[in-house]
Amino acid sequence: MRIVATADSHFGYEYGRSSVAKKESIQRMNQAFENILNEAISLQADLVLHGGDVFNRSSPKKEVIEQAYDIIDRFAEEDIPLVIIPGNHDKSVLPESLVNHLNKHIHFLNKFSLLDFSEISILSFPFVSGDPKIIFEKAIRKAKEEPSKKIIILCHQLFDGASFGPHNYVFTNRLDTLKTDKLPDNVLFVVSGHIHRFQNIQNGRVYYTGSVERTSFMEITEPKGYLLIEIEGDYHCVRFCKTESVPMDVIEYDIGEMGLISSVINEDEINNKSRTLLRFTGRSLDANEIKFLWARFPAKEYPLLRFSPRNSDMVLKKLYNIKKE
Repeated sequence: MRIVATADSHFGYEYGRSSVAKKESIQRMNQAFENILNEAISLQADLVLHGGDVFNRSSPKKEVIEQAYDIIDRFAEEDIPLVIIPGNHDKSVLPESLVNHLNKHIHFLNKFSLLDFSEISILSFPFVSGDPKIIFEKAIRKAKEEPSKKIIILCHQLFDGASFGPHNYVFTNRLDTLKTDKLPDNVLFVVSGHIHRFQNIQNGRVYYTGSVERTSFMEITEPKGYLLIEIEGDYHCVRFCKTESVPMDVIEYDIGEMGLISSVINEDEINNKSRTLLRFTGRSLDANEIKFLWARFPAKEYPLLRFSPRNSDMVLKKLYNIKKE
């Protein structure tokens, strides 16, 4: 059995400083997800999983819902089952227009569910805020009640040991982090959305698929892609398959001992085909310097360029000191 797993498609996510750039960014997120579905078709997958944060907002615009619906509707023609759960950005509930879509191969799950497929069962639940341990314990009990079934848990939660960001911040020993030490042997592993970086933690019991595309400069070091899961008898294998992402650059300038920021900016470094962030570290920017940046880099000419800090009372420390993947 071959399974493709993805998450965090964030339909409707916008970046850029112009209306054209924002429209193109939405299209890019749509295309990134559709590319993964096309990969599933090419691989002749038996099942596709989506681990939540389908949309970027809990109340997406009508056109954003329709675009997502069209992509999923076209995929439904391939007769490959698709299981989707809501994440925190979805406020744990998928829009009605999706939930009510009738196709025996498309499963929009807004509640705790167990679905059986040919060689595997998918035990899933929507994102739970606060303390998710109660519902995770419910999933564990349900798995123990079905010892003959091979189970993958699909969710959208924080698991102890998950990391993110250029400095590899690790979530651990929090109220909202979960541990898998009590999972029964018939649960092969957990597939989760929520953390946008692909990673395998807790001794191979938890896989994060990562997001389909970068949604933050905190993700600049991270490749994007999907999980390819292969199951045959008692054997299973999970691989991360990389996909293309929109180019992204961070340029940091240490201005701690400098008087004029105009003297340190190298405009030749700025590629307007990339999402670019200019970061000024070492001291705050004064109001005149912020006005200079807005005037020197107007949105019409530099739609993908941002700078930080944007107000005069912030002092940034150097952050992006490691190479991109």
